[in-house]
Amino acid sequence: MFRTLLAIGMLGAGLVRAEEVDGGSVAPVDAGTPPTLGFDVVQSPWGPGRKSSGEAFKSAATSVTEGPLRWRWNDYSLALGGQYFARAEVRDGRDFNAAVADQALGVDHRARFTLRASAKERVGVLLEFQDVRGWGTETNTTTVMPFSGLHQGYVDLKPASFLDVRVGRQELSYGEDRLIGNLDWAMSARSFDGVFARVTASPSVTLDAFGMLLAPPAFLTDTTTGARFHNSGSYFTGLYARARLGKLGFDVFGLGLLEDPSTAALGARHDNNRLTLGARGFGAIGGLAVVAEGAFQTGKSCTPACVQGQTDDSVLAGALALKATYTLPVWGAPYVMGEFSAASGDSEPTDGVDHTFHQLFPTGHAHLGFIDYVGWQNVVAGRGTLGIRPWGAHVWLDVHHFAAWAPKGAWYAANGTVFLAGDATRTNGNMGTELDLSVTVPVFANVSLAGSFSVFVPGPVAASRGTNPSTWGFLSVRSQF
Repeated sequence: MFRTLLAIGMLGAGLVRAEEVDGGSVAPVDAGTPPTLGFDVVQSPWGPGRKSSGEAFKSAATSVTEGPLRWRWNDYSLALGGQYFARAEVRDGRDFNAAVADQALGVDHRARFTLRASAKERVGVLLEFQDVRGWGTETNTTTVMPFSGLHQGYVDLKPASFLDVRVGRQELSYGEDRLIGNLDWAMSARSFDGVFARVTASPSVTLDAFGMLLAPPAFLTDTTTGARFHNSGSYFTGLYARARLGKLGFDVFGLGLLEDPSTAALGARHDNNRLTLGARGFGAIGGLAVVAEGAFQTGKSCTPACVQGQTDDSVLAGALALKATYTLPVWGAPYVMGEFSAASGDSEPTDGVDHTFHQLFPTGHAHLGFIDYVGWQNVVAGRGTLGIRPWGAHVWLDVHHFAAWAPKGAWYAANGTVFLAGDATRTNGNMGTELDLSVTVPVFANVSLAGSFSVFVPGPVAASRGTNPSTWGFLSVRSQF
């Protein structure tokens, strides 16, 4: 049991190599594919979860193997799954000002029930319901609050051996979730409504295409003129190609974020259309694993300052990340990791060109500090990690240092919102340093305990807010079957 979890590569902690246990033997697997345990169960840095998209895509039309809560009858199969995830968090000093009391303590949970059925290896259905709530947020102990709903609900079709089609509400997750992730750290997680297709050219080459609806079209009223106009909605589309050869892999992708925002309150009607072109590669030699990713963005955008008649900005932005991990072949598999990442920012918001990289839909919590004060936008970041996995547990220390790509530009948090507004007089781009000490301990094969403690020491960029360190920590339990 402990050996099983020891063999799972902790991808979010900086490793791109993974191992899977099969019948008690340990065998290397494709470094770009997270290993699975049972019914679409994968390991996150904080314990087990479920994933069947992107790197871990598995069609629901494919029959499951028989096992606990998994049944097969000739060409039909049925599987049931469940998850419970509870996390207690404490935070202090988010404003970096010790004179302001802003301590926060809370406990949130997520409970899921998943049903998957297939027929004739041609069609499958997955329904995943979840309840997300904060402990003690109900008005009394008998009130039923509307926090439950459908996280995923889709039908998978397999019209040919090389073609998979998925229609409905679904997760998307690619690479290390830097640009597209299911945000499994957040209790509500992330899912999209739309259509996905995968063409499998060979066992090592695939091409994905998807179109997701973010906001439906609507007719709105211009608050300045009173005229009615058509809002064409917002969409997220993409093409993502993957090639795998043993421990080597290469991805290329094109992603479109097409937004027609409801800007009637400003008397303005502008589009935010952004095209992201990028590539990702990885490889492993012995104990050394390297992964790199880069992206370029173009298109047009409208900042919140847009007014009627203002011309949209042209988009010219980019981002990159490079990470190397070396694992020693000794007891506990100790490792050291170094990472450099950067994303462009904009110091001149009125010059007609938007240089701020848009991080799209990432699982940001895994990359730029667990305290979540920094996102992959207007940032230059360095990271060093030391880790070890004794007796099946995982203990690691991350040290991050952050600076603004454009010191005058805004500071963005992990969720993409503005953490600190831009300042035209700012010249020092030092945002601060963060230390994260984390541990994950498997209790059973499908149950893990995890915890972390973080300290963020602000730099001169935060001087207008305060100079005192901020702290954060969590304890969690995750169970998945």
